Amino acid sequence: MGNTVGSRGELSARQKEILVGTLLGDGHLEKNGRYSRLRVDHYDRHKDYIFWLVKELAPFSLKPRHISEVDRRSGKIYSRWHFSTKSLPIFEEFRNLFYVNKKKRISLALLRKITPLSLAVWYMDDGFRRRDSKGFYLCTSSYTVKEQNLLQLILQKQFALQTKIHFQHELGRIFIPSAFADKFNEVIKPFVLPIFTYKLL
Repeated sequence: MGNTVGSRGELSARQKEILVGTLLGDGHLEKNGRYSRLRVDHYDRHKDYIFWLVKELAPFSLKPRHISEVDRRSGKIYSRWHFSTKSLPIFEEFRNLFYVNKKKRISLALLRKITPLSLAVWYMDDGFRRRDSKGFYLCTSSYTVKEQNLLQLILQKQFALQTKIHFQHELGRIFIPSAFADKFNEVIKPFVLPIFTYKLL
């Protein structure tokens, strides 16, 4: 979404919120020359989400690309949509916030930066709803248990959400139980794209 703030080479407040949510999920920043750029990949069915990000992060976005790859073991073809931003100094703030020694990390510095929009983007990017209950999951297995506990603390302080850590094959993820599912749903619903309504209550 182009805006006068963005046209001067600065991220708007809304763009920063979206960037935080994306980086909490599958999005990542990579060094490309002197500065960093955001990279996001999703399967075909989430094409609308990729194009939404492209629009929201304009004028810093590059044109998305459709990529097809053949699995050498199975011979199956997998398709996905990829997009990245330009490499710019405006992303260094977020590299410093999220990365330590080139690895994505979570710290309490995120406490006041995760807004309802950020939470919704995080969930659209890397969350799902349980089918046997009203519970929700945020996929956080790439983070340490300590970092997941920090995210639990942030969710409690920012949104009064009580959560648990569920483990599957020794990989943990944040679980929002039925008792807090309606509250979570209420916070994110205004921002969730139509293609993700199946993830809502």
